[in-house]
Amino acid sequence: MSRYGRWVLGGVAVMTATNGYLADWNRTHLFNPAWPPHAKLHDAWTVLLGTALGTSSLYFLRKGDTETAVLLPALFWATQAASFAFPNTGGLASEFADLVPKVCGVRLDEVTASAAMLALTATGYVLARRHAAR
Repeated sequence: MSRYGRWVLGGVAVMTATNGYLADWNRTHLFNPAWPPHAKLHDAWTVLLGTALGTSSLYFLRKGDTETAVLLPALFWATQAASFAFPNTGGLASEFADLVPKVCGVRLDEVTASAAMLALTATGYVLARRHAAR
């Protein structure tokens, strides 16, 4: 496996494992007094799922199983993006628009983060496969 592909995939796995703590351990999510306990349960579940998928991805990456190492975080990020298709869902900007930065008119929200992480995952996979084909 390419060293560059391994680094990219490892970075995606680490971000998948830690992102929930970085993004949700605050007043907008787990400590949001407006959220009922059931909503907080689902958020905690998502945080732990990301941790499990990211750390499992690192395990499979270390074992040389590139396909599984790619699939696990990709499932997390793809399902995060797809969850916006459900009725009455919204990202952080729906409640805290001032906390979501814009770059060139594009909000750096959950959909943007999901697309970026999926693009990085694909890039890492291509780099890894390209090296393996040699």
